[in-house]
Amino acid sequence: MDENRILAYVSQYKNKYYFNEKMGKLPEQVKNELLSGMIFITEEAGGVTELGFDEDGSVYLDSYAEEDDLGYDQVSGRLLISEFEREHQETLEQLEGWYRARRKL
Repeated sequence: MDENRILAYVSQYKNKYYFNEKMGKLPEQVKNELLSGMIFITEEAGGVTELGFDEDGSVYLDSYAEEDDLGYDQVSGRLLISEFEREHQETLEQLEGWYRARRKL
């Protein structure tokens, strides 16, 4: 994945989160909404939760684990991501618009 398209990730392994400020400024409320959901997903499923943009500018949210992580719960990760996407659909749609507008600059 192109690092320039990753907006944020939360890692259980590094016990930290990262928000890519190089992509531009987002309102603190939006950042907090995204990060709190990603932290929750990571705490429940384990592994890493990543938020970024596909080549076409669509937002994606993914949960995955390192190869040797037997404690990672892939089913919970997928369910929690689906729930987050439903509950925050409007924010994610606005985020796509923000990213696509930013790419045109």
